Amino acid sequence: MSDFLARMESSSRSRLAEAEGFSTLESQRRAAETVTTVGLPTGFLLFAEIKPVSPAEGGFRHSGFLDLVEAYESGGASALSVLTEPTEFGGSLQLLKEVAAATSLPVMRKDFIVDAYQVWEARSHGASGVLAIARMLDADVLEEIARAALEADMFLLVEAFDRADIKAVSALNLSSRQVLVGVNSRDLTTLEVRPNAHEELSGLLPEGCTAIAESGIHSPEHVRSLTAAGYHGVLVGTSLMRSDDPAAAVAALVTAGTAS
Repeated sequence: MSDFLARMESSSRSRLAEAEGFSTLESQRRAAETVTTVGLPTGFLLFAEIKPVSPAEGGFRHSGFLDLVEAYESGGASALSVLTEPTEFGGSLQLLKEVAAATSLPVMRKDFIVDAYQVWEARSHGASGVLAIARMLDADVLEEIARAALEADMFLLVEAFDRADIKAVSALNLSSRQVLVGVNSRDLTTLEVRPNAHEELSGLLPEGCTAIAESGIHSPEHVRSLTAAGYHGVLVGTSLMRSDDPAAAVAALVTAGTAS
């Protein structure tokens, strides 16, 4: 595990301990029962991301996220991804809650989750899905997180970075339409995007999985190449956060993905 992921895991465990001291798992489950989840649509999936800061790219914005939600939604995004990690990404569960309340789209909690408690915590704050990083988690913990997501009627995006991660994901019993496999092209040591990583790893993905390409996606042409390589969707953050017209940028990527 890279130093960056190790720091993120440590931070996540500290936040988990603090949250458990404030609210029990049962309390989170009861709160989650009051939240209605939203399923992912069929067809090409575009996850449009909201993140105040990127460790690799710097700061984006610290307010006005609800107008970004409106732009993403009007552009045709399939779902929204919201960073809740506070130290490196400037996110929060409050941001997740506000975004979920402002949209009819499914919203995914993107964080460095290490325990099934954080799945229920995500749902109680309005999330319809969560992301889990395969490299950070033992197989049994990942399976517990997957079971919690399915029990909570949420989708799970399991993120892989290389051949070893994909092999680990393939060995798990995660066959469900609600479980997606993401390939992140960002190097965890340098935090730089690795060109062609998506294409190189696409042939190793589990047969029949819903594959999502993550990081470094910047143009309709890029989306067309990814769908040609077998991906069923993309998660796009930095290029949309930096766009002067995020609605138009989303629309162009969706058009490219659905036309392929």
